[in-house]
Amino acid sequence: MKPKTTERTEPFVSSRFSSDYIRKAHEATFANESAIVHSERCTCFYCGHSFDPSQEEKLHWIEEKPPRERTLRCPMCAIDCVIGSASSFPIEDPEFILACSEAWFGGISRISDGKPVEKLRYVDLILD
Repeated sequence: MKPKTTERTEPFVSSRFSSDYIRKAHEATFANESAIVHSERCTCFYCGHSFDPSQEEKLHWIEEKPPRERTLRCPMCAIDCVIGSASSFPIEDPEFILACSEAWFGGISRISDGKPVEKLRYVDLILD
């Protein structure tokens, strides 16, 4: 007898958000420093963590090649898939975030699998 599985075999498809809209939302997660700085809330497409960037103790950025802006890494999981409210996307809509997560991570994310993410701890290294 085959064991019962709770995993989805079909990817989530949103009827409210087109694939083009989702693609544009994903583009808003890259080189997004200005949008993040002007956002009241941010949400991660990978783990679902939602936060106020002005209240975070320290934001971790990826330096992009100039003239591009820096890209924010999620303060919870460190994945570079954070979108801010200043982007005008509905970042607090669970269906939107799930659609973005499924489109980008193909069902392999903390949002998709429902597993919690422990807050990542960054360590500063000093190299000579």
